[in-house]
Amino acid sequence: METVEDKMVEIVRFTYPADAQTLMALLRSEGIECYLRDEFSSQIMGGYADIGGARVEILESEVQHALDVMKEGGYEIPKENEEPEGVQTVSGFAQRIPFLRKYPLEKQIIIILVTVAVLLGLFVYLGSLLSSN
Repeated sequence: METVEDKMVEIVRFTYPADAQTLMALLRSEGIECYLRDEFSSQIMGGYADIGGARVEILESEVQHALDVMKEGGYEIPKENEEPEGVQTVSGFAQRIPFLRKYPLEKQIIIILVTVAVLLGLFVYLGSLLSSN
């Protein structure tokens, strides 16, 4: 039952979003509404940098039910006193660029990737102009 005080909490992280989809299907089959956070940044940067992975989030009031479902489904449940691994940010480079500081990490990554793609396209175009002359 959803109340006004309920907030979204992270219950697990996956390196690859596809792995999270299996758990989400299991949770939804048990009537637990869940959401996947940081899916796209994990897909883009998954093999290159640790950005914390894709995060499965549910309502705080459904945590115990979700943990029971996960345990029955064979998922490893972290111990209560176990701290989650620290998230290493890839924004160290982006923090050195003043206009990028105001954007969240996901947007910083996208802006950097688009900029690099445009520059590479420009170099290829200019290179083809020079080689044709």
